[in-house]
Amino acid sequence: MVKKARYKKIPWLAILLLLTAYITLGWFLSASEPFWLVWVVAALSSLLLTATFASPWAEIRDNFANLFASDSKAFLVAVIAAFTSVIVISWLHIFVHTLVVVCAVLLVKLDLQAANFRDRQIFWLIWMTSLLGLFVGWATNHLIPSVAIVSQ
Repeated sequence: MVKKARYKKIPWLAILLLLTAYITLGWFLSASEPFWLVWVVAALSSLLLTATFASPWAEIRDNFANLFASDSKAFLVAVIAAFTSVIVISWLHIFVHTLVVVCAVLLVKLDLQAANFRDRQIFWLIWMTSLLGLFVGWATNHLIPSVAIVSQ
């Protein structure tokens, strides 16, 4: 008797898209020759993004609902949203990279959930792919001589 496979299929295309997004981000960061702390912030940001999207949707929904539980919290959220929009408009070239990464993470999460992966497996797969992409982007910039892609 043949056992039925637990996982339907690994979404290689979505994972490749996530890897490509992080390679591009790593290359972009590396080309600007940042201080080492920028790489730590990028790695921790990928951890935070992965942890946020790898948690169950009900938990995320409850956390967002809690933000608007009182008028003072709603006001604080509105002020932070206004401040964030000014930063997004000012640093649009960086925000575009971030938006592509967020969309890729969401796509991988949805595809992995559809393939019956558990939340912990989704977290580790997305985070390791993210770190690999940042490293490959850094290595690509240092191993392949190129013209600077960041204009200041």
